[in-house]
Amino acid sequence: MWFKNIQFYQFEDAFKLTSQQLHEKLEGRKARACGQMEMACEGWDKPLGRSGQMLVHETSGALMICLRCEDKVLPASLVREQVADEVFKIEQEAGRTVGRKEKNDIKDQVLQQLLPRALVRASHTYACILPEQGWLIVNAASAKKSEELIEVLRKTLGTLNVVLPATAESPESAMTRWIMQDDAWPEGFTLEDECELQAGEGAEGTVRCKYIDVSSEEVRAHVASGRRVKKLAMNWHEHLSFVLQEDLSIRRMRFDSAIVDEASESADDEASRFDADFTIMVAELIAFIPDLLSALDTDD
Repeated sequence: MWFKNIQFYQFEDAFKLTSQQLHEKLEGRKARACGQMEMACEGWDKPLGRSGQMLVHETSGALMICLRCEDKVLPASLVREQVADEVFKIEQEAGRTVGRKEKNDIKDQVLQQLLPRALVRASHTYACILPEQGWLIVNAASAKKSEELIEVLRKTLGTLNVVLPATAESPESAMTRWIMQDDAWPEGFTLEDECELQAGEGAEGTVRCKYIDVSSEEVRAHVASGRRVKKLAMNWHEHLSFVLQEDLSIRRMRFDSAIVDEASESADDEASRFDADFTIMVAELIAFIPDLLSALDTDD
């Protein structure tokens, strides 16, 4: 289980639940199948899937959890078509115009008829709790998905005080500075060949640069014209390639193949592979996140 996109948060209060205690809490909101008349449902699933028994997977103090969401797939075009058919039928038979409120009632009826036959789509969002370091790391490609997991976890536990890390310099400002100054690159990090610049004062449009020296005069000219760096591809100690975003989220993480191979070589089965991947990934993230925040001059 290698995370590919992460948003990380700090616990404001120490996370004190043990793996067993957390498992017992999660059981109160365990994943289940959507009911016939439900549009969506969510709950906690086993991180190890069929290979596991617990709702929490623990390795060296790190805790992995998994939120499973189900939602019904009802194409809006199908709903509109059936509502239109019903409205047309009423208007033809009754010789009157169907008002807005009645149309909404018809739509509700159509949804009730379609729901039991709708396809169900399932998704899983994984997160890692590092009690000792005080971090919650969510593997999600969007802030919305990350916030959904946090909200369900908060409802499950009763309280969950986590915040985005505060930095003295914003990622946008830091990334712009790194591109514009040769000696400004943070220690242990190198810039790769991709960035995205968006219009600021005096500039228009978005510029996406790929397969290019991001510190070249061409790219710097765009910044000098008023654009700001919103995304920047970077590498950390040759261990991890990633794209840093302006909201401090990390996208398209790729761990070095030697690190991934090290995990696979120590695993004999699916459960062992999961555990090995998790152990090595956590060790890398424990070192990577403080380095990144240090590069941004955190307030801590």
